[in-house]
Amino acid sequence: MPAVLLESGIVLVPLAGAALYIVVTSNALLVVFSAAAAALAAAVLRLRYHYSSGAYSDLAVRAQDPSSSSGSSSSEQAGGGHKFSEIVRDAQRHRYRDEVVRGGEALAAVATSERMRYDAEAFGAGLSFDHRCFYVRGRAAWILAADFDYWRLPGAEDGDSEAAWRRALQQYRALGFSAVRIRFHWGFHSPRPGAYDFAGRRDVGRLLGVCAELGLLVIAALGPFVGGDVQGGGFPPWLLQQRGVRVRHVWRAGLKAWDDRFAAAAGEWLDRIAAVVAGHEVVTRSARGRGCVALVQLENGLAARGALGLPLALHDETRLLARMARERLVRVPLATNNLRWPADFASPAARLWARAEQRLRAWRVIAPPFRPDIAGFTAHGDLAAAPLDLDAVARITRADNAPMAALELRCAGAFSGQIEAALSQGLAVLSLPGFFDLGARGTLAGPQRPPGAPPAVPASGALSADARAARLVLHAARALEPQLAASDATSARPWISRAARPSVRAVAVDGLPPAAVCVRRQWETGAGRPAGAGAPGVDDSAQLGIVAFVDGRGRPQDASPELPVLFTLAGAPLLHKAGSFVLTATLGARRRGIFAANVLVGAPGAPLALVAATKELYARVRLGPAAEAWICAEEAAQAGQLLFHGECRVSGHADLELVDVDHAAGHRFSFVAPRPGPGVATVAAPGGGPTVHLVLVSQRALDTLVVGYGPYDGEHAAAVFAAWGVDGLAPAAPGTIDLLPVGASEGAAGQAIAISHTQPCPGSAALEPLDAPAEAAYSGHPFVWAFSAPAAGAARPIAAVSGFERRTTSWDALPWKLLPTRADLETMDEINLMTWQRDLGMFAFHATDLGYNGTHVLYRCQLRLKPRNLTAPTIRLQLNVRHRCTVWVNGVNMSGHQTLHALAAPPGTAAAYIEALRHPGAAEGPDRWGGTTTYDVTRAMRLSDPDAEEGALNEVHILVESRGLGAQADGNNDARTPRGLLAAYWHGFNFVGEDHDDSEIHDHDHDSRTEQMRTKWEICGVDVTALADVYGSSGIPDEQAQTGWIPAMEQPLASPGWSTRLQLSPDAGVQWWRWRLPAPAAAAGSDAPVCLNISGEATVCVWINGVLVGRHDPGAGPSLVLLRGGLAGQAAQPLGDEVRLMLHGWADDAAAGTTPSTIPVEVSLVGSQ
Repeated sequence: MPAVLLESGIVLVPLAGAALYIVVTSNALLVVFSAAAAALAAAVLRLRYHYSSGAYSDLAVRAQDPSSSSGSSSSEQAGGGHKFSEIVRDAQRHRYRDEVVRGGEALAAVATSERMRYDAEAFGAGLSFDHRCFYVRGRAAWILAADFDYWRLPGAEDGDSEAAWRRALQQYRALGFSAVRIRFHWGFHSPRPGAYDFAGRRDVGRLLGVCAELGLLVIAALGPFVGGDVQGGGFPPWLLQQRGVRVRHVWRAGLKAWDDRFAAAAGEWLDRIAAVVAGHEVVTRSARGRGCVALVQLENGLAARGALGLPLALHDETRLLARMARERLVRVPLATNNLRWPADFASPAARLWARAEQRLRAWRVIAPPFRPDIAGFTAHGDLAAAPLDLDAVARITRADNAPMAALELRCAGAFSGQIEAALSQGLAVLSLPGFFDLGARGTLAGPQRPPGAPPAVPASGALSADARAARLVLHAARALEPQLAASDATSARPWISRAARPSVRAVAVDGLPPAAVCVRRQWETGAGRPAGAGAPGVDDSAQLGIVAFVDGRGRPQDASPELPVLFTLAGAPLLHKAGSFVLTATLGARRRGIFAANVLVGAPGAPLALVAATKELYARVRLGPAAEAWICAEEAAQAGQLLFHGECRVSGHADLELVDVDHAAGHRFSFVAPRPGPGVATVAAPGGGPTVHLVLVSQRALDTLVVGYGPYDGEHAAAVFAAWGVDGLAPAAPGTIDLLPVGASEGAAGQAIAISHTQPCPGSAALEPLDAPAEAAYSGHPFVWAFSAPAAGAARPIAAVSGFERRTTSWDALPWKLLPTRADLETMDEINLMTWQRDLGMFAFHATDLGYNGTHVLYRCQLRLKPRNLTAPTIRLQLNVRHRCTVWVNGVNMSGHQTLHALAAPPGTAAAYIEALRHPGAAEGPDRWGGTTTYDVTRAMRLSDPDAEEGALNEVHILVESRGLGAQADGNNDARTPRGLLAAYWHGFNFVGEDHDDSEIHDHDHDSRTEQMRTKWEICGVDVTALADVYGSSGIPDEQAQTGWIPAMEQPLASPGWSTRLQLSPDAGVQWWRWRLPAPAAAAGSDAPVCLNISGEATVCVWINGVLVGRHDPGAGPSLVLLRGGLAGQAAQPLGDEVRLMLHGWADDAAAGTTPSTIPVEVSLVGSQ
């Protein structure tokens, strides 16, 4: 603290003297000069504040002293009412005091990058990394992940949460992913201050155990910020209600200032979640076996730099989270996810600031920045069109000894192409947000989803064409993982092989530009292997794997489908460009290809050596120590050849030709050309050595191909089996094949074929082993197994439902409470001195301040009018809402309006910020005041008789729909942007002289102001902080009511299954319908997906068995809501499932000519019974 006062005095004392001189002399020039000096001094102090400890106040840092541990604090108790002052005092008691240097810079001194670094010497046998890839238990491996948001799953109820997780995660494995990224949602686990729930569907320890059982690695994103696709960024509603807390340390737009209270609250969350994760790491072994967590991500989407490369990061934010994680025994590498990569580091402005920072550190003006083990980033755009310059960014970020990790690889087109481009460019870790649609449970979603492609796998689980293509890419990549994971681009440095046998050195494609061919080469030698890496390295005499990524999308459509691929052997002259031999290939439906060279099968001493292939390998199934089965496409789907070293023996569905090759004198080669059609060809090494079985399958079979992989334990996670023929096949436990309900079955009469050393165990009763496959092309091989599966179309559509009823919400029965306005908080004299009329209409408490974070909030205004109160021929009501409102006056629907703007500019950019300022109701970022709409309510208002003692009662009801809180994602405080009814003004009457003396009002002309004092507003909603599931309410208090229901008449539509038209009366307010789905028949299965198709100009919310699962918005076209089954739906109940709908709409959307006016809403069931 003394150092802080000294540094502040050095700047502030001269400024104070200059200000005094200015006052005395009134020198205009000095005024300008002093203002500039003050701005410069503030900038210098700001830079120091960002880059030093940032902790010139007390830090929320935990101590290692057991006596001061907070692990058993009272906050463990559910509902423990921890106040922020208590949290801060608790954090201050746990400061480090023994290592304090420079007057309070404790955090910068003890939480350095070196001290927080991953201990490879201690844990390298389980997990290590270099700049190429990760090594899991000694073997090179990619971490190919998709986001698994467990908190989105409507089907993961307390009773069947593990079954829902397992069903979804099996789908991840079936599509070829080796890992999942799990974002732990703070708000989902903490409904109230100090209360944390990790039971039932929130039991993340059990979830991690399921991932370990299925062989999936995990990227654990601990938060506290979840992401921009959820409301409030995942922060608990109770935290956002504390307006004195700077969430994410955001002080102003784009600027941060350290906040002890937020740091302490985040530390309390880290206490709980890190303790769970630490027991499931891959570097630890317990009674359950090896864990699954390979990487821990701190925070999410932090921006290291802002516009023009300005250094706006608060390094202590990451430094503190890293220290908390390490103190809670998190041992695996720590990663961050930079939001604006690579512009944060690669732009000229960023490079300039980087040099300036180095100079400032040398002068000890700023402290060294904090650098995690892995500098992750978010990648936007098409990587094939704009390749990543990983080497340049690695040099700037000083991460040249760590693999590059795209922890959010966003995609605006096809996922399959994005994955292929990322792997070809050397990304070792990637995670795909939005690949799977895990449903929309409750009100978790934010007002605007990040831009990207539609999900490859919808909530029903039916695979899109993009998902099938991505599955082939992932399987092909994992088949070549030993050669490709630990690889360099061939242009990285010269390479001259000294291998004993001929090996490919270069690959080119005739007819394609060099940029369309990306060649990667296996790591040459283990001499430079980092300590504890555990990678075996490659001896100089060994053969180095080569993988060529070929992109043929730029070829003319009328070009020949065959591509000549030129392979150059290592013995060829360096300037030789004609190649040593040529193989031809077609690229198949993807118009891309992944071709391998220098692949060895069997023992290193006498292997079967594949010199080159233009056949894509989609799986390499181990059939023993010296035998493999390679799954390839038949010639009609993807044509190609293979070249083996030596005089091999070939039998079955392929032709053999012995050839000589240039630059390989004294060696013979076997040219293998598969025959048209499906079948099996066997290639055996000379002298009865290792064997490869080429299993050629059709494109229809490739569309259903699944591969089961073994664990990363001692050797590469090789494929244990491959299967195809039926949609829904999925690997379960090791050596077990399952059948998931993901849509219509495909294949030959419902038959699945598997390739495995031993017969896979059927994990589903629907799969029955057969004696032989139906296709003769695969008969007679001991590694081919067949299973029967239910044929498509065995189930019938749902034709009828039961218990069709309806009801209407009663306004008077709702729990209303008085809502004070700013006018209620001021005196009469202060009101008349106000210059802005709007201040009187602004509410002192917004919906979020009261805990009303559901999608709906209700407002009511009651007033009594006499004819003498009128001051104009019309009565008008002026409203400002966020985001959509519906207005009723005395039971008459006056229509409504919407103030919501979806940003067109990329989030986080200056263009997005300017766009948000221009349009009121911005979905994210700043939301400027505006969007007021005026309603003429004269026709619906009531007036009493002129002689009546009391005015006629008028009731106004306003239903406001919020699309969710801002995500606090881009350095803006949009998580606290007001929601609900922001302001309301009456025009056309006043109450001067009513119930008070005229002398109280000094200015009778401003009736539009004084009338606000005579109208009282009430509010009604659901305080989510009082619920166990804070995201499970629509905000209407009677949403779970069981009384007031009456039988309703169905109006069937012309559709195959059950359907009806709901006639919504706009004047009736909020209306409800419900019915019961029948239990599924045995033919359909309990997990068969059933969806509700909704169309119509009304707002519709959908519940299934009391769980809010989706909504339909007017003007958005038809909506499909998953009710049960599939990937993300609930399991069917034995006695059927209750479906409940809430509807309301605007009178302007009523159908023409209907009396009374109604809005038709059509609903139909899509699925099988």
